Amino acid sequence: MTDFLALLTAHILADFYFQPAEWVLGKRKNGWKSRSLYAHLLVVTVLSYLFLGRWAQPHVALLIGLAHGLIDIIKLRFDTQKTTGWFIYDQLLHLVSLVAAAWLLNRADAVSLETVMSFVRNPRVFGAVAGVLLCLTPVSFLVGMFTRPWRAELERIAPGAEDNLDNAGRWIGMSERLLIFVFVWLGQYAAIGFLIAAKSLLRYNDKHPADIPASYVSKKSEYVLVGTLASYTCAIMIALAVRLLK
Repeated sequence: MTDFLALLTAHILADFYFQPAEWVLGKRKNGWKSRSLYAHLLVVTVLSYLFLGRWAQPHVALLIGLAHGLIDIIKLRFDTQKTTGWFIYDQLLHLVSLVAAAWLLNRADAVSLETVMSFVRNPRVFGAVAGVLLCLTPVSFLVGMFTRPWRAELERIAPGAEDNLDNAGRWIGMSERLLIFVFVWLGQYAAIGFLIAAKSLLRYNDKHPADIPASYVSKKSEYVLVGTLASYTCAIMIALAVRLLK
């Protein structure tokens, strides 16, 4: 675990703190031919070697630098639109390479597959994973279907008045439910109050143009409140059910 954390720290520093913006632009412009790419890989390799502290095994840091370079080249080749998805894939691949390197360094003391599987198949682990997954997309669908009649009513009152960002409400709801699930799972119920208060302050400053009917404004506030409470209720109930697992 120490080796993995050391490599992870080196990766975070190299990828996010010691990589100037001009290096990123240079990599995107020239791909694998960019000098910035190789300067970045040199930083990755040096930091991995220093943080790992295995002075007699420099080949480990060299292999990590090579793997990092291959992953970056793949991303540069296919991520032409700089999407969030490719950023996540890129970081996951880097994480896998670090886990593999740490495992190879400690394979003599590695945990057996049976031990890993016995941990994964623990009801609490499965329950936590299932609970998180339920709090995300399934509850989004449920709350969306539940509040559909009120959305239709708002559209009738003021057609085209909805000016929210695309899918912003969905992502906000999933983030809130994930936080609530974690808070309840850890028994930190007071933190839910801070989350509700923060959202209330944001909604307090919600303003609409003068041509929007007053009835729309009041009904939309009720619609948001109903959706929020339904979303929170689902997350709390799921988290409490997971906590009952032994």
